[in-house]
Amino acid sequence: MLWTAINTVVILVTLVVLCLVMYSKKVQRSEKYQATVVPLANIMDVGFLAMTPIIVLLLGVDSPIFMLLLVLTGALVGVVMSYNMKYFEPLLGTDDPLGRISSFSRWALLAASVANIAYYIKLMSALVFLPFGVQSQQLFSLAAAAVLVALGVIGYLFGLGKLNALGEKTTAFNIAAVLAILAGFIVFNVQMFVTGEWVIPEYNPPNDPDRLRKLFGFFAIVQGFEASRYMRNRFPDASFRISTMRTAQLVSGVVFVLLIASTLIAFAVVRPELRPVAIIQIGEVVTPMLPFLILVAAITSQLSAGVNALSSRSDLLVEATDKKLNRKYTYPIIVAPCVALVMLADVTQAIAVASRIFAGYFLLQALIAMSLAFRKRHWGELLLFGVAGFAMALVMIFGLSV
Repeated sequence: MLWTAINTVVILVTLVVLCLVMYSKKVQRSEKYQATVVPLANIMDVGFLAMTPIIVLLLGVDSPIFMLLLVLTGALVGVVMSYNMKYFEPLLGTDDPLGRISSFSRWALLAASVANIAYYIKLMSALVFLPFGVQSQQLFSLAAAAVLVALGVIGYLFGLGKLNALGEKTTAFNIAAVLAILAGFIVFNVQMFVTGEWVIPEYNPPNDPDRLRKLFGFFAIVQGFEASRYMRNRFPDASFRISTMRTAQLVSGVVFVLLIASTLIAFAVVRPELRPVAIIQIGEVVTPMLPFLILVAAITSQLSAGVNALSSRSDLLVEATDKKLNRKYTYPIIVAPCVALVMLADVTQAIAVASRIFAGYFLLQALIAMSLAFRKRHWGELLLFGVAGFAMALVMIFGLSV
């Protein structure tokens, strides 16, 4: 009981303190915060919490190492995006032939975003029904489809400006909640160590020859940093966006690896099901209030992420059609394939689809970076970008869902 109380207090204090800091006028008005929080929120949406126990169940006690590998892959692709921000952005609006590859990459990003939006809303729907003990995939799909149709109609009639602004206000809470949840798991590890119960769980996952391919299918978890590339109108200085993007990647990468590592001990106490809601079963081991925080944060995070992605991809679609398409039509155009995907795929399948398409987008970005590096005779960068492109090709071709 004492340790449960301590865990609860630590989680609540962490949440409150971080919210007070992040919602303060000084922080909210800081350009560095504004430029960092967008890619950070895109990478570190609460949805990755739901995937944590699935990765552990898939990869066992080696999962922190595999997660680190995934994070480093994301960091490598981040170097590609940084290079393009620095050297390719000045070529935008010119007749440079690389513009054609950039146009293809925009369409790839739009396609990947369809899968991402479907994943956001499908996971949110599953979590909404969790307290009621409902486990019907068909009901989750219908609920997700209804939410998507509603967003499409609202976007068509009124635009998503107000909903997007409301979603942005929850961003600081969502990030604070993730860090508070991480603090709870770390304190739980301390508790188990102090009481002499800390052990590495004897869990060997089933021998699965496709487990590395399934890890590739989780690549979408570590993406989101590319948002910095499309904030040029708001923050024209490329070096500033590169710096804040790297900060977002560093913070999220540390959180990802620590969360995987800190949840391992819970598998010595409980063996959750191989489903996205398994994080709730893991959270109950720490303190009874943790599942509630995970639920609230995940639902608000996934809905705001879905609205934000739909809104930003509307901008991208208008841009991709040279402003020939009226913005109000972009919402139903994007929503229609999202509805099809939530009806046909479960959450992990949607993530795998998003991972493969995002990998295609980053492969095109790597080709742009390689071309620029060749022109400028940056041979070290050329080799590095070749490795990044090869890694993205592997994810695109071989990524599988769990």
